[in-house]
Amino acid sequence: MAELIVGDVLENRYRIEAPIARGGMSTVYRCLDLRLERHVAAKVMDARYIDDPIFRQRFQREARSMAQLSHPCLVGVYDFSSDGDQVFLIMELITGGTLRELLAERGPMPPHAAAAVMHSVLTGLSVAHNAGMVHRDIKPDNVLINSDHQVKLADFGLVRAASASQATSANIIGTVSYLSPEQVSGDDIGPASDVYSAGILLYELLTGTTPFSGDTQIAHAYSRLDRTVPAPSDVIDGIPPLFDALVASATTLSPHDRFTDADEFLTALDDVAAELQLPAFKVPVPANAAAHRASENINGALSATDLLTTDIPRDATELIDDAPGHGLFPHSQYSTTHETSVFPATESATETQIFPHEGLIDATPPAPSIAPDPYAAAAPAAPETIPPGPVEEPPVERPITNRSKTSFIIWLVLVLVVTASVAIGGWWFGSGRYGEVPQVLGMSQIEATALAQDAGFSTTTSPVYSDDIPADLVAGAIPEVGHRAVKGNEITLLVSQGKPTVPSIPSSHDTAEVRALLEERSLSYSEAPPEYSDDVPEGKVVSLKPEPGTTVRVGSEVAVALSRGPAPVNVPHVAEMSEESAREQLEKLGLKVNITEEFNSEIRGGDAIGTLPEAGTTLPRGTTVTLRISTAVEIPDVRGKSKQEATSELAAAGIRVNSVTRSDAESGNSADEITSIMPPSGSLIDPARTSVDLVLAGEVNVPSVVGKKYSEAKKILEEAGFTVKGTGAKKPSSRVYWQSPTGGRETPGAEIRLRTIGS
Repeated sequence: MAELIVGDVLENRYRIEAPIARGGMSTVYRCLDLRLERHVAAKVMDARYIDDPIFRQRFQREARSMAQLSHPCLVGVYDFSSDGDQVFLIMELITGGTLRELLAERGPMPPHAAAAVMHSVLTGLSVAHNAGMVHRDIKPDNVLINSDHQVKLADFGLVRAASASQATSANIIGTVSYLSPEQVSGDDIGPASDVYSAGILLYELLTGTTPFSGDTQIAHAYSRLDRTVPAPSDVIDGIPPLFDALVASATTLSPHDRFTDADEFLTALDDVAAELQLPAFKVPVPANAAAHRASENINGALSATDLLTTDIPRDATELIDDAPGHGLFPHSQYSTTHETSVFPATESATETQIFPHEGLIDATPPAPSIAPDPYAAAAPAAPETIPPGPVEEPPVERPITNRSKTSFIIWLVLVLVVTASVAIGGWWFGSGRYGEVPQVLGMSQIEATALAQDAGFSTTTSPVYSDDIPADLVAGAIPEVGHRAVKGNEITLLVSQGKPTVPSIPSSHDTAEVRALLEERSLSYSEAPPEYSDDVPEGKVVSLKPEPGTTVRVGSEVAVALSRGPAPVNVPHVAEMSEESAREQLEKLGLKVNITEEFNSEIRGGDAIGTLPEAGTTLPRGTTVTLRISTAVEIPDVRGKSKQEATSELAAAGIRVNSVTRSDAESGNSADEITSIMPPSGSLIDPARTSVDLVLAGEVNVPSVVGKKYSEAKKILEEAGFTVKGTGAKKPSSRVYWQSPTGGRETPGAEIRLRTIGS
């Protein structure tokens, strides 16, 4: 397959204008969509990997992953093709540059700039995490900055479903400087792995460097297994402690101690930005970026040679032999730690090349093999000079006779050739063009593919579930093993997924989606009795039996129960409960509560009168019940208190004094003492009619003051409402030795006579 050049058109639609970057598996071109007349980016798989099912699957997975995600912080995907001579992905064209290029131009960022970049990166990454995906290759090269200053996360070539990102082989893919400890150790990889890489990215934005190094890539990678990431402020003074804490929380050795996912990291970042009152920041576009130069090249500003010979930080994919021990890293040494690396069993290193952007190379570079200048017209070829020679004379015609020996021999040869051709053609169009599908059961995919190709067939794969064939081995073929098929045709290798497991219930709880998931796993759908559910709407799938995750045999039946909606409940008795207790009782049963207030002469204010509907009524969960709360005001007991004290206490309870009268039938210890109240104390009254009548004592008990000092005796009697008349010494220290009357009751204001003695 010829390498693409400027002017080539992919699928009669996307015209190549200029290369932007080259990686280990693919090259990115600036293209014009001839149908929609817009510029796009085409990521085209390298010709070396077109027939490699592993690389082809990775490329297809990137297309599917990006197509499932849509967000301003993610690079958009428009189209994908895996047919014909080219495998390519059509994406949004980013005309700015990469974060790596921006760091190369400007160096470390201040906290407010780093926060602005990370906000967009984590926003895009959270979209992937919420969709159940793990990116696995977060680094500055995969963060793009558009010409409108929008930061976007790109390159989902290494993405995996979070549920599938488990260590199932000795292969590790990633960029050494940004690998998480679990990527190095071969443990399960989840969103927390991306959080670690994003923490390293934040560290690099703040300091201009990554935290770990080593003499070899092995040493570099293993250094993070027992070392924590240092604080950025240890490298550059003035970085706030809160940013040190952010980096530390994102890069702890254990994934369980990090932020759970990008959402949690983003929330913490925004909290720190708010706490530090960081100013808003518009991320600048790199001034000398590869994508920008590709655009200038279209407009004639740069030659193809200029485009290919500037020096920018490069990204590479390396395939490195397994190291002994855990078999995760090689002993080979490589020059850069910013390169995406693949760690398989036997491959040799293959470097990714990015078309550069800074500083021209001294020597004159060779002519580019990827993208010649589309405006450089080829010089017309000079006409070919034919050397002179002898002029041939027309041959003399001779008659042909049956006696000519030469003619007979020629005729005989022609007859033999035609006869042989007919025989060979008959064999080819008969049995010769057919081959037998070889025995591939139980083989690995690589072995089966090689055997099928040796038999004259091309292959594709399709997953199937099998009770007998272990996962990742071939369980069959289409056409079946032993059948005859035309050589050159494609046969499908059925690759075992092992025994099926019962799928998880999708978030939609839709029956059609559940049925499709079961059929995809070779399981059959059956109905189970419906079940009540507070969370799943009526008619939606609420449970599966066997439970999700259970391993079963191919063709097993899975009982699907649909929701009947919330289970009904009986309204409880809540009368005389406090409002808080009554509400709690109702909500505990799944009922919603609406409060109304009304007066009730038998229920204290703030307590429940009852409900509507009444207690004992059966209702579905989620139904709204009216809780009736009493507004009654209780009259406090003010008997024995002075008129002023009683009035103040009643006012505090919201009760107004309507009248104050004195009753001869009532007696007390002072003329100002309240002896009774109407309505009586403890009564519950309507807050709309809160008035009471107070009654004072009509007769006052005469206190005995004999033996007391005169001043004290006088005060006691006057406070009781009597007037005092004394004879004898009236000095304050004089003692009372006689009193009249000495007891009983008198009307308020009555005169009490005292006799005193002493000075």
